[in-house]
Amino acid sequence: MYPTPRRRLGAGALALVIAAALVPASGTAAAVPASPFGAAFAQRFAAPPADAKPKIRYWWACGDITPAAIDAEVRQIADRGFGAAEIQCMLSTKPKEEGWGSPALSDRFERAIEAGRRYGVRIDLTVGPSWPLVVPGVTPDSPEAAQEIAYGRAVVEGGTTFAGPVPAAPEPKAGVSEQTLVALQAVRCAGSCTAAKPVKLDKSSLTDLTGSVREGTVSWKAPAGGQWLLLAYWQRGTGQASVAGQAVSGEAAHVVDHFGAAGARAATGYWDSRVLTPDMRRLLKRNGGDLFEDSLELDSAQHWTAKLPERFEKLRGYSLRDNLPVLFIDKIHRQYTQATPDDTPDFEFTDGGGARVRDDYYRTLTDLYIGEHVEPLKKWAHARGLRFRAQPYGTTIDTPTIGSALDVNETESLGLRPGYTDEPFRWISGGAVHLAGQKTYSLECCATLGDAYAQTWPQMLEHFNTAFAHGVNQVVYHGFATERALGTPWPGFSPFTFQGGNGFSEAWGPRQPTWDDTSKITGWTSRMQYVLRQGRPAVDLAVYRDGHGTAVREPDGAAGFTYDFAGPGQLEGTRVRNRRLAPDGPAYRALIVDRQETMPVATARTLLAHARGGLPLVVVGDPPGRTPGARDAARQDAELAGLVRRLLAQPSVRHVTAQDRLPAALKELGVRASAEAGSPGLMTVRRDLSAGRLYYLHNPTSATITADVSLEGTGTPYTLDAWTGKITPAGRYRSDRTRTTLPIVLAPGGSTVIALGGGEAPHATGTSGGEILVGDDGPFLRAAKGGAYTVTRDDGADVRLTVPAVADPQRLDGWRLSVEDWHRGADGGRAITHHEIDLKGLKPWSEIPALRDVSGVGTYRTTVRLDRADGAYLDLGQVTDTFEVTVNGRTLPPPDQVGRRIDLGGHLRPGTNTITVRVATTLRNRLRVTDGFPGQAAWPRQEYGLIGPVRLTPYRQVPVRR
Repeated sequence: MYPTPRRRLGAGALALVIAAALVPASGTAAAVPASPFGAAFAQRFAAPPADAKPKIRYWWACGDITPAAIDAEVRQIADRGFGAAEIQCMLSTKPKEEGWGSPALSDRFERAIEAGRRYGVRIDLTVGPSWPLVVPGVTPDSPEAAQEIAYGRAVVEGGTTFAGPVPAAPEPKAGVSEQTLVALQAVRCAGSCTAAKPVKLDKSSLTDLTGSVREGTVSWKAPAGGQWLLLAYWQRGTGQASVAGQAVSGEAAHVVDHFGAAGARAATGYWDSRVLTPDMRRLLKRNGGDLFEDSLELDSAQHWTAKLPERFEKLRGYSLRDNLPVLFIDKIHRQYTQATPDDTPDFEFTDGGGARVRDDYYRTLTDLYIGEHVEPLKKWAHARGLRFRAQPYGTTIDTPTIGSALDVNETESLGLRPGYTDEPFRWISGGAVHLAGQKTYSLECCATLGDAYAQTWPQMLEHFNTAFAHGVNQVVYHGFATERALGTPWPGFSPFTFQGGNGFSEAWGPRQPTWDDTSKITGWTSRMQYVLRQGRPAVDLAVYRDGHGTAVREPDGAAGFTYDFAGPGQLEGTRVRNRRLAPDGPAYRALIVDRQETMPVATARTLLAHARGGLPLVVVGDPPGRTPGARDAARQDAELAGLVRRLLAQPSVRHVTAQDRLPAALKELGVRASAEAGSPGLMTVRRDLSAGRLYYLHNPTSATITADVSLEGTGTPYTLDAWTGKITPAGRYRSDRTRTTLPIVLAPGGSTVIALGGGEAPHATGTSGGEILVGDDGPFLRAAKGGAYTVTRDDGADVRLTVPAVADPQRLDGWRLSVEDWHRGADGGRAITHHEIDLKGLKPWSEIPALRDVSGVGTYRTTVRLDRADGAYLDLGQVTDTFEVTVNGRTLPPPDQVGRRIDLGGHLRPGTNTITVRVATTLRNRLRVTDGFPGQAAWPRQEYGLIGPVRLTPYRQVPVRR
């Protein structure tokens, strides 16, 4: 039977009589399978396995946490649906007794891993305290410390003599007392040596004076004519500590060298001697997860490492010392810099080759980071039963190439203001993940500066959905703060609001009124992650990107297509079969080279071979005109030019002048998106299984998307509801030999999953109104208005149906509101005060005098009378933050926290019904008026509660039978 309430409302019997008169007596609907991929898939989607559950970052004040607190908090994390907790030792007020490397902290690690084993939560550990990676005992002058190169300069007029101390570099950071002269060089300026950047230098005049230095001084006569520069290059430690300063260990701790083996050895050696205990080693083998390194937030005048010139020459084939002047771009390696590799350098050779040298320097940094840092840490982690997960992004490294070397590649959703949108740079590693065959693409989500205690779960879900749409399939929530550390009164310790500040969001946990709803969010996340790890990825386009840093050129002309970025490292070794690139992986349908100025010869050879193998390829704008490196540049450029000419002559290649011509070129090449929608803005992800296909659909826009979407693949389409775990066959769709088209409605920021699999069952292909759903006895029409409707069945027949009269929609304005007001009590803990308010119209708490500075949980109750209906939709309108709906004392399954439209079918009864909406808030409004939170007081109140408008729309249902 099609779904009906437990009791029909009003004229339900009449509906059955009318429907029966319209159904042929011999018509019997075939049963539709409950799942497109079998019972096991349906069971795992409803209750995802542990490895599909999200992670959460777990902030400690290092060892200032009791065993009882660890047990209780790990259990809280488990009970709310998390599969792993990543412990971060953030800071300590007693670093010697409780900091990194202390016996107390190692003991607490042991207890956390053991608690995780008890409650089914894997424990991840960071490579060091806070971030970047520091090691106690490493001083700014230690050989294991992070290194920089800085230069000093002096202007010497031609024909005159310089005699005196070697030019000094700018002052280093505090604590750096040793500097080593790498080189002293003289070079003639092509014009004025004090001209605006870049100062032009005559490379042929470069003279090495390093051997002339005596006890820190030099005497040198400049050749006659023009001006000369004396450039002295100094290697020294960066002096960088973690973001928490020295509040992490009993010994001073500084950032280690990430480009030399000594840095990784220092980190792993400290772990082995000071952090790991025999019990920890045993426990990690049983219940360890990841060894994690946070974002590469290194700070230096210019990155360097011991023996870099020798390593550079071996890797790149020419001398770095002869090209030192052109390396420097001001602030290029300063932490949180705005500088990019495209900024103006301090110096440039007159031959214009500086950009090539810098590119080789950045490639060398990438190679060294992989070989001297990632590989040793990964090997060490594997030996202890852990995976190595990292966020390998920085200003001058090749992030995707490094990501390919990791066990788990992690990106980040990070914002410097509320309401930010995610940067394209965050998603450049999707192609690396897919082409490397990595199963997991991780996201740290969703830190926002200034949003502490104000971030809502719908905001989090917006970022989750965006990340999923870019290929992410693992979320690490940011984060859970241990509550009782450092004697902090309610709401407790949090590293980003320590001492009353308002830093990055969010301190989740039982301090938050929304915590009891978190299992709804993690359940949804787990199901999405489970779906997005099934089968293999299928992506429409590969977009060529070869660059360092954060600059990203998005293929605007490829709207409607899914795409990955892929550079030389990712394309190396790929193959083409049946016009698909990487056919056993993402199976790209075409490759786009979009306004790329450079390309390595080896990559051009690969693309030419792929084009000859039939891969569609579109070059947008000017094709690559030079190779990126400096070695043998003229010959390399000439070879590239010949390869590009042959590439453009291939029948599977098109060259267009602008992005707006890209769609036509793809169409001419027979390249079609796997998912097509009549509405712009829809984002999709596809996963291919042996039994069918899964499509993730996301609406990133601010307007509802109502459209027919055409999906490549055949079979019955099913909707997978990640909020409830329910799988429902579609009642209305059209099929041809290769594609299936069905209607979708997605709320702003909303998402859904469509599965295609199995054979087709009886369904409708069109309707003059209402919606077609499927029950146990086949499709039925649901409509909010009575009258005549025409439904077209899959056999082509038009069936006329009459829907009985339906009760009018109602706007629900009158509510009884009961509020739990959470605040700090006299003892410093949480206290609750209760408020009861009658509302004749819904409004935010900030506009209700008794609630304007209140945070907590509000329960709204109202009654409605329904007669002529089979069910009804409840549209809640605006709600802040999480909500739960109860009808006649029965709590409904977890509702969509983004769409906020709930089907009340099966829960209503004739006559009077009671509807309850429980809403939980953030803590911003209460903390604005709580002592010790000046950072919160500076922000305006948030709009809390059920704000609406709330509408109840009754509907009637009529079966569509053969």
